[in-house]
Amino acid sequence: MSRLIFTAALAASGLLAQAPAPSPLVRLYPVALDASGRPVTDLTAQDFKIVDQNKPQTVLTFHKPRNEPAAPLGLLEWSNRPRGTTPHTTVVLFDLMNQNQADRLETWHTLDKTLPQLESGDSLYFYLLNLEGELVPIHAIGPKAAADATWPHDMAPVLDQAMKTASHGRPVHMGQEDQAKKTFHQIEVLATQLAAFPGRRNIIWITDGMQNAYNTKLPCNGDWVECALYVPHLAVTLAQANVAVIPLSYGRDLSTAAGPMMKMDTMVNPGKDQLTSIQNLNGDTGMQNVQGSQGVDPALDLAQMARLTGGHAYFRQDILTTLKEVATNAGDAYEIAYAPSTDNWDNKFHVIRVTCERPGIRLQLRERYYALPDSRPPAERMKAVLVAAYQSPTDLAEIGLRTKIALMQGDTKGVHLDIRIDPSDLLWREQGGKFSGAMYFLISDRSSSAPLGEPTVLDLKPDLTAEQYNLVLKEGLPLSQDHPTSEAVREIRIILLDQNTTAVGSLTFPVK
Repeated sequence: MSRLIFTAALAASGLLAQAPAPSPLVRLYPVALDASGRPVTDLTAQDFKIVDQNKPQTVLTFHKPRNEPAAPLGLLEWSNRPRGTTPHTTVVLFDLMNQNQADRLETWHTLDKTLPQLESGDSLYFYLLNLEGELVPIHAIGPKAAADATWPHDMAPVLDQAMKTASHGRPVHMGQEDQAKKTFHQIEVLATQLAAFPGRRNIIWITDGMQNAYNTKLPCNGDWVECALYVPHLAVTLAQANVAVIPLSYGRDLSTAAGPMMKMDTMVNPGKDQLTSIQNLNGDTGMQNVQGSQGVDPALDLAQMARLTGGHAYFRQDILTTLKEVATNAGDAYEIAYAPSTDNWDNKFHVIRVTCERPGIRLQLRERYYALPDSRPPAERMKAVLVAAYQSPTDLAEIGLRTKIALMQGDTKGVHLDIRIDPSDLLWREQGGKFSGAMYFLISDRSSSAPLGEPTVLDLKPDLTAEQYNLVLKEGLPLSQDHPTSEAVREIRIILLDQNTTAVGSLTFPVK
């Protein structure tokens, strides 16, 4: 019901129909490393050069890593970035279906010993992918789990029981395509749940490799990403949820390529004639491409999966070190967006080449995306973003927001909001020495469990002189608003959407 009220309010306002038409953006989150593997966080937009399908691109938005502590909050003041640094959420997926029995047992006992050594399990969740291709929660995503930072200390008995339940043979009817489809589907399920969290989102996928299913209607040059079924859908889902998959393998059958793959910076693309005869898990022998079939060269496949999503593949590295590196990279990633031409969206995989002008810098980022057209009008695209922010169980922080509240003056019951918007998160257009922006601002009343009534919707069009713009960059973009409330209101959520990029920020705070 609340979504219907919200959508009706947006339609009635007529504002979306007047909105500009933002081009679909490609968003990248590169991590820059020096020759010693240490993060480099002082690069500028001019240091990055982007080529998409051999076409140079212009950086539209750019943000350096947010690794400075936030300014202290005052009395009755809230922020959607209370820590200042970029938040991150990680799911560990222990994949039983794509591991042999010996590796499953060894990894199980290793996790039993190492995970309890974590100082905190905050923003960390844990699932099994069992032999039937089902997700088994050990520490599931949800409100109850979010409040439990000590769960790794007590996880061994829960994991042991789940592993004993899963100690049986693989279903005899499950073929290679079934395994691939179920694996990708469950990764997408986790990614969709992670999309509700602010900041960076990662899935650490503990596996030996992956099965794959090839599209026989397409010519295949040895590149499983281009040839495989289900991979385009997986790529789109992960990109929309902004989730990186980070393979972690302890497999005994990793090829000798595993070591070099840990340091490679270019995409792997074997020649089209590199075919081999393999035997799959069902005992069938056939001609398959080098990549995409477990047992041939799983290290190459896992590295490709990482590069498809913006992650990094790890081989035989302990889970604690991996979690630490993932957290470091999440906090040290840049944010870059560019807008390809309208004819770019052609239902094909696109290769992205990003280079750094500063010598000695190695970049880790997503190197492909599936160019899925979005036929929705711009108003519908923005409405979908606003609805998602309105319904989200958590606040979103693409746009930084701080607010301080006080009682409204006069006899009307309500609150006065003094809001500061982070201007560096907005796209400003400069013309004639002035800087202009375009935003939607929503205020939603909420009870202790659900939204109440229709939100207030404002269309903001700041137009600043150069002097005002420079001041705003230092102090934030101010917005003051009186907001009447009723007795039923327990919380207020404010939502800001940049009409030029569809970036969104939200902040929920109590008023009682």
